[in-house]
Amino acid sequence: MWRTGILRKRITADKKDMEKVINILMSIGYTHCSIHDSKDYYGLSASILEDDDESNIKKRVYNMYLSMLLVEIDIEGRYKFFYPRENCYYYAYIYFDDIKGTELIISEFLYRYFKLFPEDIFLSASGYVYRKEDIEKVYCNKDSNWIYYSPDAL
Repeated sequence: MWRTGILRKRITADKKDMEKVINILMSIGYTHCSIHDSKDYYGLSASILEDDDESNIKKRVYNMYLSMLLVEIDIEGRYKFFYPRENCYYYAYIYFDDIKGTELIISEFLYRYFKLFPEDIFLSASGYVYRKEDIEKVYCNKDSNWIYYSPDAL
């Protein structure tokens, strides 16, 4: 079963794409990142830390875990999805783990991401497909429940 994430027509990911993703995360406040480099994917963990006024120790406030697939996996419904609007297949590219409570941060990330990669699409776990134009509306509305609504309702 698909999680929540970004799909792409052709997987042509490389280290430069991962650097762009990391730069987006850093630009929205993530300061600590760790990368797991595998043959088929990059795993990325990032955190936003804030000072705890009482103990003067930094504490994790928001964590984001994502994976960037480096190969096209030909398993329909799990890694390969037919997009009727364009009459073609898209492949899983970046998926997010545990997005609950980070919906606005995800919208901020996607807003910046789609400036760099406007041809990709975002597929929610509910099955809604968002394009660059939809994410721009989400970004302007600042509704934390956006991911649970159809893009047509935005």
